[in-house]
Amino acid sequence: MSTRIAVGFGALLLIASALSVSAHHSHPLFYDQCKSVTIDGRVENIQRKNPHVWIDLKTGDGTTYHAEWTSLEGVIRSGGPGSARDALTAEARVVVTGNPPRDPARIRASYPAFKDDPDPRIVDVIQIRRMDDSWSWARRPDAATPPQCVGK
Repeated sequence: MSTRIAVGFGALLLIASALSVSAHHSHPLFYDQCKSVTIDGRVENIQRKNPHVWIDLKTGDGTTYHAEWTSLEGVIRSGGPGSARDALTAEARVVVTGNPPRDPARIRASYPAFKDDPDPRIVDVIQIRRMDDSWSWARRPDAATPPQCVGK
């Protein structure tokens, strides 16, 4: 009997930890994977909190966008974090393509605890490059277009 309880408890812990990880990295829940926006601006600020990098970009009209970049493994494979750190400095002019936030009602339909409307100036980075073409990064091609977006 105690073995059954231990196995059941272990399974429960495994499920809980999987849900926690899924909730933390559930970008399709918060970002519209079928849409993209492109932002051309200057880097104002960068916050590196592994595995996330937040990049504040100011466009020519003075609007500030916030780019959430979570694919640091790709950076490591394509030249290491040092090259990204060197390329993404204050005042560097970059072009970011990313997924915008989903419609708040669609987020709430899947995640009722979500109360605030997402900031429309936040994007989930798909691709980023310096305007002088000295550095660039993009998600793996197989991760770029989810199957549900084909034909939309």
